[in-house]
Amino acid sequence: MSGVKVTRDNVPALSKALKRLSGLDVLVGIPSDKAQRDDGEHLNNAELGYIHSTGGTVSIGGEVVTLPPRPFLDMGIEDTQDVTTDHLKAAADFALSGQFEAAEREMERAGMAASNGAKKVIGDGDRLEPLSDKAEAVRRSNGKGIKPLYDTGSLLRSITYVVRNKGE
Repeated sequence: MSGVKVTRDNVPALSKALKRLSGLDVLVGIPSDKAQRDDGEHLNNAELGYIHSTGGTVSIGGEVVTLPPRPFLDMGIEDTQDVTTDHLKAAADFALSGQFEAAEREMERAGMAASNGAKKVIGDGDRLEPLSDKAEAVRRSNGKGIKPLYDTGSLLRSITYVVRNKGE
């Protein structure tokens, strides 16, 4: 005999907690169901966010334009990776100790940190591909700033996160 005495078998509870936690996703971006714009543009914020992130040719304001990639979501998530990792580790620790509500709060905090990181990339604007000369001139003539991806603020305000069950 090894001399080890089992006083309580907590494996089933730990297994349940880990299964429950691993069944959740933290998603950062622009949900299509909350992406409508009020400026009459036919593309919604989710579609614009995708096009801006990857680059592409699209009709905006009745004019066909080619947009360079400005991967604001990827940059924001990468910028906050240390913070989000800490929150996700804390979520796992809470789940293992049976505190699933605290684990979910940590997942929410990870999502909030990452979405705020993406918003900061747009707000700062200094790491994104600059506007074309034509777009800059239009913005200036309308009395607006020249930060890329920040014309009305609608795209920035639409960035959020969700914690949900995988596959929903």
